[in-house]
Amino acid sequence: MKKILTDCDGVLLDWENAFHDWMVQRGYNKVVQGTYDLSVAYDLHHEHKHDVVTEFNNSSRMGWLHPFRDAAEIVPLFAERGYQFEVITSMSLDPYSGKLRQYNLDDVFGSDAFCGLTCLDTGADKHAALEPYRDTGLYWIEDKWQNAVLGADMGLKSIIIDHPHKREMYDSRITRVENWKQIYNIIAENE
Repeated sequence: MKKILTDCDGVLLDWENAFHDWMVQRGYNKVVQGTYDLSVAYDLHHEHKHDVVTEFNNSSRMGWLHPFRDAAEIVPLFAERGYQFEVITSMSLDPYSGKLRQYNLDDVFGSDAFCGLTCLDTGADKHAALEPYRDTGLYWIEDKWQNAVLGADMGLKSIIIDHPHKREMYDSRITRVENWKQIYNIIAENE
């Protein structure tokens, strides 16, 4: 088995649009478009933002997020090449939310695509979860700039899924991609 490390939300699953729909159902409107900061986007106090995200991440929605971009078409191709994904996500410590996350991943991508799921607390740092993989040279796929840099600092091959709010950030150790097809081509070319 060949392993690839990956984040989940904004990489495998479309957390942002599901969160937006959930917020609209609760009477919130997005007041600022194109920002990653949910406090700004929904005009929330910083402390309230964490509570709202935690509530969403502990909701039943975690079982039914849609795939992100072209992930549903491309991720199964990795299994055909003998790869499996270790998912490391700062979603929730709630065990039932974790079960829903696993259900969602298996439902969208097939259970043979994954060799593990590590659920960290909402917004938690990923240093301890990545530590066992230090200097292994494994691929690490992220959408959060700080976590991509952390992976590169730990000797992983960081790939970041591009989002408009990170385009000005640059680190020569991090490969920027638009979609899963580009990830597939990078990894296949370097086998």
